[in-house]
Amino acid sequence: MLETPLLLLLLFLPFPPSSGAQLPNQGQAKDPPIATNGQPFPWGSMRLPKTIFPLHYDLNIHPNLTTLDFTGVVRIELDVLEDTGVIVLHAKQMQISGALLLAPEGARPLRVLEYPRFHQLALLSDSVLTKGRKYEVQLEFAANLSDSYHGFYKSSYRTSSGEVRILASTQFEATFARGAFPCFDEPAFKANFTIRLIREPRYIAISNMPKVKTVELPGGLLEDHFGATVKMSTYLVAYIVSDFLSVSKTTQHGIKISIYAVPEKIDQTAFALDAAVKLLDFYDDYFDIPYPLPKQDLAAIPDFQSGAMENWGLTTYRETGLLFDADKSSASDKLGITKVIAHELAHQWFGNLVTMEWWNDLWLNEGFAKFMEFISVDATYPELHVDDFFLGKCFEAMEVDSLSSSHPVSTPVENPMQIQEMFDDVSYDKGACILNMLRDFLTPEAFEIGIIKYLKRYSYQNTVNSHLWESLTDVKFCSKRNLPSGASKWYSGDELDVRAIMDTWTLQEGFPLVTVEVRGREVRLSQERYLKTDDPSLTEGFLWQIPLTYVTSASNTLHRFLLKTKTGDCLSTCPGRPRSWPSLRASGSSCLSTS
Repeated sequence: MLETPLLLLLLFLPFPPSSGAQLPNQGQAKDPPIATNGQPFPWGSMRLPKTIFPLHYDLNIHPNLTTLDFTGVVRIELDVLEDTGVIVLHAKQMQISGALLLAPEGARPLRVLEYPRFHQLALLSDSVLTKGRKYEVQLEFAANLSDSYHGFYKSSYRTSSGEVRILASTQFEATFARGAFPCFDEPAFKANFTIRLIREPRYIAISNMPKVKTVELPGGLLEDHFGATVKMSTYLVAYIVSDFLSVSKTTQHGIKISIYAVPEKIDQTAFALDAAVKLLDFYDDYFDIPYPLPKQDLAAIPDFQSGAMENWGLTTYRETGLLFDADKSSASDKLGITKVIAHELAHQWFGNLVTMEWWNDLWLNEGFAKFMEFISVDATYPELHVDDFFLGKCFEAMEVDSLSSSHPVSTPVENPMQIQEMFDDVSYDKGACILNMLRDFLTPEAFEIGIIKYLKRYSYQNTVNSHLWESLTDVKFCSKRNLPSGASKWYSGDELDVRAIMDTWTLQEGFPLVTVEVRGREVRLSQERYLKTDDPSLTEGFLWQIPLTYVTSASNTLHRFLLKTKTGDCLSTCPGRPRSWPSLRASGSSCLSTS
């Protein structure tokens, strides 16, 4: 007898309890680029050339919180990979007052051309920069503090007495470091940074690294010198000049954690401080990679547009994302603060230590951080029941992904506007949910081994999707003997190709609707794209490799099956009649049953 087909929207189930196409020539200048002085600009692509790589930045910044502008000097050590007479880098809305090439034979002036359309500078040398040699360039610059909450921007707050106080803070992701200092503002141009900040004595300055000394300057100014950073992308550079106060604790691994806030709210930092200590210790152990900096600062910014930002060693937050008032805040606020701290601290490994090569793979940063926020909070604060909220995130992703306007998790992007549009529910929530799905299929143990291998293999480097899939494929999870004792989840089939599976989830938009048809002991599956439209042409041409798990009436063993085709008779040879079907999931043990 034919039973009523069971329709499963196959995507992602919650955690178990605690135990867009690129437009042609989008990045190319249609006409020969012309600099602001009317001369030909020597580079016509929005992406920088790969002829020169930065190695180290010495950056000196002097913000004036009265005139709301800043001046600076940057010296960049360069590695020349091909003979060239041109250095192309980024700068946006700033005045360049001097440019020098510093070579062993002496300093030489560089001619400066500007191409605002692509936010680029060209530094022209009168002699060839030779492949294999190291050079330095020095640029003097000035600009206004931004009022857009991006770049190096001014912020303010009002005290209880009505006084307005000014501070200056940074927000460089994704393409706004170029508005604060001339730089190679793409994530693959990683370098070390040594930063100095000039300030008035009434302010403090903080940056990615600890302060090593303060020097008195003429006119009563102070210059704070910070230690050299690890190798990192420009969008992770951060510095703040303010009147903030701080409270501190030390983790079990010896890392100093400090929370910075406006003076009148410093008594609201205790919960965030304890959470940050606990979460950083968790990640240190989980990833089996020590946090590489000596400190981690968390700063509550009064005017902050983003939810939070993972600057290495100096994460920044909205005040509502970091401050907990015991008299006014709710349990929901406590959960929100814990999650956002967990997200940003996860980035210290996923995103900072290992960074996507280009913004089309932003999800490698954000999807992983979103995924790890649930893993870490579930482990460190089980009483908050964060797993109850994961399903909601997946449904939010499905809602967006069921529209014809959705885009793949990994989408080609070129210009800053396209890049900014990638910061959406698809990159964050769908990215997290498909990782959770994969974790459950591979088993949590194998998944953890794989991502640790990925992080260790590519530390201080840039990656693409395939690097992650290769690291996970390398883990030997396809045989029972390689699983921890008692593990019942394994894949019965050919050796698993993680890349082949996950390319179907990251390189095409949407998600599958799976129809399950039961005929006696046979189970027939079919898949199609689920889409909120009556146009059948928009659902054609989509095929996923769908990880499924099932149990039968003959055994409680949890079997795994990979649906690779439009239709499949996956269970015709299984003993006993199938009795329950967990949905495709990012993790979890919930299931739908058939009679």
